[in-house]
Amino acid sequence: MNITSPSGILSISGNGEVSVEDMDLLMKLEKWLQDAENSTPEMEWRSTATEDYNYYAGDQDPTEVVELLTQMRRPTSTFNEIKPKIDMLIGLAEQIRKVPYVEPVTFEDEALAELMNGAFKHYRRKQKISEREMQCFEHTVKSGRSFLNLYVNFSNPFEPDIRCKRIAGRDCYVDPNSVELDMSDARFFFVNKWFTEDDIKSIWPEFSSDIVRMYKGSSTSDMPTYFDEASDLYRIIECWYKKKEPALWFQNPITGEPESLSRKEMKDFTKALREGITLPNGEVLQVDSLPYVETRMDNVYYTIFSGGVILEKGKSPYFHKEFPFIQYGAYRHEDENRWFGAVTELKDPQFALNTMRRQLQHLLQTSPKGILMHEINAVLNIDEYDERSAEPNYRMEIADGKIEKVKFSQQPQISTVYSQLDTTYLESMKNISGAQDPLMGIQTSSREPGITARTRLESSIAVLYLLFNNFRESRIQGGKQLLSLIQQFIPPNTVIRIEGQEGMQLMEINSQMNPQLEGFNDISAGKFDLAIDEQAENLTVRRSVAMALTELSQNNPGSIPPEIIMEYLELPLTVKMKVQRYNEERMEREYELELAKIKGKEKSQ
Repeated sequence: MNITSPSGILSISGNGEVSVEDMDLLMKLEKWLQDAENSTPEMEWRSTATEDYNYYAGDQDPTEVVELLTQMRRPTSTFNEIKPKIDMLIGLAEQIRKVPYVEPVTFEDEALAELMNGAFKHYRRKQKISEREMQCFEHTVKSGRSFLNLYVNFSNPFEPDIRCKRIAGRDCYVDPNSVELDMSDARFFFVNKWFTEDDIKSIWPEFSSDIVRMYKGSSTSDMPTYFDEASDLYRIIECWYKKKEPALWFQNPITGEPESLSRKEMKDFTKALREGITLPNGEVLQVDSLPYVETRMDNVYYTIFSGGVILEKGKSPYFHKEFPFIQYGAYRHEDENRWFGAVTELKDPQFALNTMRRQLQHLLQTSPKGILMHEINAVLNIDEYDERSAEPNYRMEIADGKIEKVKFSQQPQISTVYSQLDTTYLESMKNISGAQDPLMGIQTSSREPGITARTRLESSIAVLYLLFNNFRESRIQGGKQLLSLIQQFIPPNTVIRIEGQEGMQLMEINSQMNPQLEGFNDISAGKFDLAIDEQAENLTVRRSVAMALTELSQNNPGSIPPEIIMEYLELPLTVKMKVQRYNEERMEREYELELAKIKGKEKSQ
């Protein structure tokens, strides 16, 4: 695992000199971390998740149970019915997952939206975000939760690099009072990382390992540990938290949009307005006073620390005002406020299935066979019977007239209840996981109509609504964060370079739309929304309008200009522009032909 500075600015207090402010902050963070580590939801989740991973891997029995069965010479076989069902859910998620795309909020942002779509897809492909999303879903199904970290690498401050990685659920601690999937109600979020001293000093050269070791030695038993002597690794805690601060809201006279600033920022901005701000069109905007409304809003901060040492702290460098971690959750236990995966509810029937099948194996191996009963000298090759009777081609020789003197006792029958229980347990696992036979690719009937099979398949998927809807919500949140990072850190010339000549054309189109606005040629000025898996309501309305206009145009040729219909069609802006140019050229050719005909008639007269 790599280590990254969120801001790229080193602000370390590892030389032993800790300010009162830093000490208060450390005490608060330590308290939060201790509360999170010792909370019932967190401890229950970790215990359950560990067991779930073992069940998926086929390690479904405690060591003492295996040893006891071995001593009793009983079978220890594991009949893992969980793994194929979990693998099916993961594969199904990949098949039904759709690529997200950016859509404009208003018509004026269509050009920028199309430009952003190219950049959006580029960074998703470059950072393999689709693969990371599926990794998160895989571990979510198995253990209940996983996390995706979207961040910016500031190693080169002139060219920030957007990156993405999966964070294991066991390495994270969430506010135990948080219940929302997107963690919008969480006060704090911790990430565990373990590094060698050299790795830490490569980022924070002033890191003092002695302070961390001393801190561990003086800590009480219920405090978090920060140094592992066995592996010689140090624990680095990255904490993101929210702090309510005053916010001054006002109507920006430059853009006409509502914005908020801190008191200091508001003071500087008001001073600049009084002195006059030169706009892009050359005019000078001067405002003597700016009315505002004061409220309080959450601002996101981060602190990186280890054992009484603050390595780095500051305000979040991201404009989206969220923790840069997207939580992927499967199912929620409402009473205990914890996530659990699809494996959890499969463990009981899987355990019962293993127990029943092992018992059946034991009975088949140890149940007595039919006993041979005969009078003396009735069986001529009795010694050979003792040695070879199990062979398939063995023949028993009976003395003349003694056939009635030889018989076998009836072999004990194994109850059919084992078969019934086996079917019951398997059906229970199918119903719990939603992995019915159609989804597993198992044909249930050869004469079933196609429409019936398709309906049954759709019904099977409907059972998995909660699981896949949570997956969808997490992808939407991740897409919005990625979109925000692109708008904030990727300059327009980089986006144009990604899109090539078509990107340059789109930027020129956007420039001509609103040349008076500040940032008119800037991708951060556009307003976008993210659509994923389904069409947004406004697109549905636009489609209906386009169909009505098309029908009206067909019934009354020439009554609706093609440009108006094109405005409501769900087509890329570049395609609309090509169609518009083609119509203009066609109309121009028709006009020239008509003009030539008129001139020809005038000459003939």
